[in-house]
Amino acid sequence: MTKQFYRTFKYLLFLTLMSFSFIASDCEELLTNSVEGSWELVKMEGNLQDVCLGETVEFNGGIATLRCPGQASITRNYTYENDKLTYSTGMSYFVSYASTNGIEKMIMRADGIERVLTYDRYSK
Repeated sequence: MTKQFYRTFKYLLFLTLMSFSFIASDCEELLTNSVEGSWELVKMEGNLQDVCLGETVEFNGGIATLRCPGQASITRNYTYENDKLTYSTGMSYFVSYASTNGIEKMIMRADGIERVLTYDRYSK
């Protein structure tokens, strides 16, 4: 009986340890927020508001496509590192994430001016 118990225990231990790699990858995805995807501007505060409510932005591989409702899209190159997004124009934002009622939010705080932009994610 003890041989069977230890064999079963080793098998379950092995499966448990193997599952950690899958669980960890899911946790990593949750903990590593990404600017990548599609977002809609739902709130803006502060100075120099050159954006519009309802603006959509698609971040994809270093290129952001921004579009105000009823206007043509514009593109900007960007970098995103250590929760700081910097557009090719030199404008930088410190980025944080939240979730409200199941809606993912991205809060962008401008570096150097008083501006806070809040976006809702509408697709990854």
